[in-house]
Amino acid sequence: MSNLTIGYSSIRERVAQIRLPEFRPDVEIIIAVQGGFVEGPDRDDVRMIYLDSLGAAKSRNVILKEAKGRYLVFGDDDMEWKDEGLTTILELFEHYEDLDLTLCQSENELGILRKRYRKKRRRLSKFNSAKAATYEITIRLSSFREKNITFNEGFGAGEKNFLGDEYIFISEACAAGLNCEFIPTTIAIHPSVSSGMIYGTLEDTEARSNVFQEVFDRFSIVVRIGFALKNLFRFRNPLLILRFIFRVFPKG
Repeated sequence: MSNLTIGYSSIRERVAQIRLPEFRPDVEIIIAVQGGFVEGPDRDDVRMIYLDSLGAAKSRNVILKEAKGRYLVFGDDDMEWKDEGLTTILELFEHYEDLDLTLCQSENELGILRKRYRKKRRRLSKFNSAKAATYEITIRLSSFREKNITFNEGFGAGEKNFLGDEYIFISEACAAGLNCEFIPTTIAIHPSVSSGMIYGTLEDTEARSNVFQEVFDRFSIVVRIGFALKNLFRFRNPLLILRFIFRVFPKG
């Protein structure tokens, strides 16, 4: 049994650009490909899976099902891993057997942290994990299979609600009683621009509104009001703020 599975979600045209980590005998690599067949890397530690579906969340759910490692990280096809950071997190999982998920740090291509992070280790909840990125997450696979927690396939890249799938994933894990923690260790390098940083369009406003609805249900309007007040200038348009709060969007 592998100690770690690294699961990449990609499309046929982008598989060749994946920068794989160096071979380690205790690590398996899965590349879940959407959009057709493409030859994979000629490495014994790489397993290719071809999907008929589209959407990053669907791809990650296949990885959740197929992974053979004790622990699992989710990679994008435009990022790299920091080996020292991953090693630190795996040692933490081995030491704390009640630890089920960690949310860590990532940096951009210039070596600068991609956002503001807490300085100290902290328990996660749906109130403090909205800025999570998938490649910052490591999970104890057995815990998530036992609780049957997967990614919500109505959210994430490739869907109309193109963001928030990792936030919903963490929120559901917390609600199920799993021990989820932020750890101030950098494990990934990712380009500066990502879907979660997009603001000021009708599309991202609707997607973000739907994410909060999914996480907070009947209390979501209170959370949306608070979020809007905190991010007034990001919305750029008073009408978008009202749409976000009251979930009034064009049909279709």
